[in-house]
Amino acid sequence: MGRYVDHTLLRATATSAEIVKLCREARAHAFAAVCVNPVWVELAAKELAGSGVAVASVIGFPLGANTTEVKVHEAKDALARGATELDMVAQIGKIKEGDWPGVERDIRAVVQAARGRALVKVILETAALEPMEIIKAAALSREAGADYVKTSSGFHPAGGATAEAVALLRLAVGAELGVKAAGGIRNCEDALRMIAAGATRLGTSAGIELVNCYGHLAPPIDAAVHRLGYRAPILSAVAY
Repeated sequence: MGRYVDHTLLRATATSAEIVKLCREARAHAFAAVCVNPVWVELAAKELAGSGVAVASVIGFPLGANTTEVKVHEAKDALARGATELDMVAQIGKIKEGDWPGVERDIRAVVQAARGRALVKVILETAALEPMEIIKAAALSREAGADYVKTSSGFHPAGGATAEAVALLRLAVGAELGVKAAGGIRNCEDALRMIAAGATRLGTSAGIELVNCYGHLAPPIDAAVHRLGYRAPILSAVAY
């Protein structure tokens, strides 16, 4: 399970001691990454040096309503401080109004700033979007050069990840991109449902609990998903 987990701490009240604890847990459990606010990137990079655990910084978080220029500056600053992954929030309002060229330009600019230095994950706030908006935004993220699409910031009042949204993202990007489910993943049942739907990363603050449930069990997690009967949701025709 650990290889799926982006161990996450994005609370405004997070302290340096909590970030150090987060990083040490991530190192101990060989998580894929930690995900932190930009102010903590340098500390996280120092704590995780040589561990193989990536440092993800959020960009344009949590609203995505910064200008593209500000996001690019944030991205470059995070890279300079040691980030190896960037979780950027797309311009959600532009998705809602159908300004697809604007959405793509925003994503592409951050991708270009990161190219060759960091993976880029695009947060789409799927709970606030219609199915066709999810599909279109995910496809544009792929065309703009992103490495992952991600369901949620975890801060939007509309909600977090659902298996249906993950399945739509996977439908839109195929096998080319990663899909990160984030927001409300609190237990093993949530995690297995997201993995069955197509998630390859899980953004969660409950990584330790997930590892304790499944991290040391045989068979491996992919087989456990099948054995326990989790399946990708059947998508309504409206999604197409």
